[in-house]
Amino acid sequence: MFFGVSAGNIARTYTEQCVGILTELLGFQQEHITSAVVQAFRDLVWLCPQCTDAVCQALPSCEDTIQDSEGKQALIWLLGAHGDKVPNAPYVLEDFVENVKSEVFPAVKMELLTALVRLFLSRPAECQDMLGRLLYHCIEEEKDMAVRDRGLFYYRLLQSGVEEVKRVLCSPKSDPSLGLLEDQTEQPVNTWASEFNSLVPVYGRAHWALVTAQQPVESCYAFSPCTDSGNRGTESLISEGNKEVLKVHPDTGNLTLIPDVYLTAEQFEKTWLSLDISCQHSVPWGRTVHPDTIQTAFHVVHIHTIAMSKAGVQPWKAYFSAQDDTGCLFLTELLLETEDSEMQVSVKQSEAKPEALQAFMSVFRTAMGAVAGLRS
Repeated sequence: MFFGVSAGNIARTYTEQCVGILTELLGFQQEHITSAVVQAFRDLVWLCPQCTDAVCQALPSCEDTIQDSEGKQALIWLLGAHGDKVPNAPYVLEDFVENVKSEVFPAVKMELLTALVRLFLSRPAECQDMLGRLLYHCIEEEKDMAVRDRGLFYYRLLQSGVEEVKRVLCSPKSDPSLGLLEDQTEQPVNTWASEFNSLVPVYGRAHWALVTAQQPVESCYAFSPCTDSGNRGTESLISEGNKEVLKVHPDTGNLTLIPDVYLTAEQFEKTWLSLDISCQHSVPWGRTVHPDTIQTAFHVVHIHTIAMSKAGVQPWKAYFSAQDDTGCLFLTELLLETEDSEMQVSVKQSEAKPEALQAFMSVFRTAMGAVAGLRS
């Protein structure tokens, strides 16, 4: 199960490849593996809606293997939310309805109620009869009061009319906040990265600007210049040049990071050793490092992971690369000596472009701020 959940976490970043691997795992037809894979599928279609079709194609026959509560709930949720894309969805749910009297998990029964009402909205002819039987059992025969109350709720909701049911149950099928990241690949990162990890998708840009207009913005980054990579540990004053490079402006320039340009570890090492450090700063950390969270946050803004220490290792290090549309490389090192110390950030640039470096640091700070916000 651990492998399936871990693969699901990775799949949030590498969707297409990992969905294929997860689908192959179903071939083992082992209960604990199938359950973990289906749970990962449920999370994936919520976080990565572009993989929904591939997940729906993999669902048939999963019901024959799953026995635990979490696995059943995940499968039932998928069939209810995306049953219009799964040809045998009503018949799978009908099997659950037929066996509802012997079902030992109340949570599964409540998930079944919700899923069947949802599927009824898109496939009424196939679901009407079994929905009636399920509601009758839950209201008249069910001993668990939570299940009985859920059945009564849906019965009364259905009496209010289909439009009212749709208003209540037709909620988003994926994370609404992901709308910020859709169709952004052709836009400069700095035009939208500042809205990442904010409530802009909920409030809208105009309303959110009004909400935050009176809130002071405090910087939590301490910068230090790096004119010489050999004395970076002893030099702590900020040069005027680096202040101009690293100062945060509302408009950080027209930086576009290329999403599909990757360096090998050998290429990174060779380039890293040939360059001087362009800038260095420290980030107050004081928290446990979660490598997968950091990697995902940087991947969103097209900063790619080259190598990373395991969680808990001291000192902890990570290396990243990015390239803009002019071919300029940005190589970054993160160093955390102890968990309670500051995160040291060192950046090397293949070409001396202060404006591009300033824009890159703005994007980098946004990603680091998102990680810090999640873990604070």
